[in-house]
Amino acid sequence: MKVDTGASCCIFERRLGEALGFSIETGLRQVFGTATGTFVAYGHEVTLSVVNFEFNTIAFFASDDGIRRNVLGRFGWLDRVVLGLVDYDGKLYLTPYTE
Repeated sequence: MKVDTGASCCIFERRLGEALGFSIETGLRQVFGTATGTFVAYGHEVTLSVVNFEFNTIAFFASDDGIRRNVLGRFGWLDRVVLGLVDYDGKLYLTPYTE
């Protein structure tokens, strides 16, 4: 799993969506563009659990079995947490975002 501040959404491998029992293509169809091309993924409502907190969001699952990346993006994850990174010490701080 990777945090991708450039990714607009949370996108996961098809096999993970199938393991959760989703019929992938019944979700919300979205075309995503990357530096290497485009791909189609389908959004489904899920509950993401991170450390000691969880929240409902729309996660997208790739239609192509060949896509092997799993990313936590801006919408549905980064917009719900406060993230602190101290690269020199190799530390990551994470807490839910509250207004």
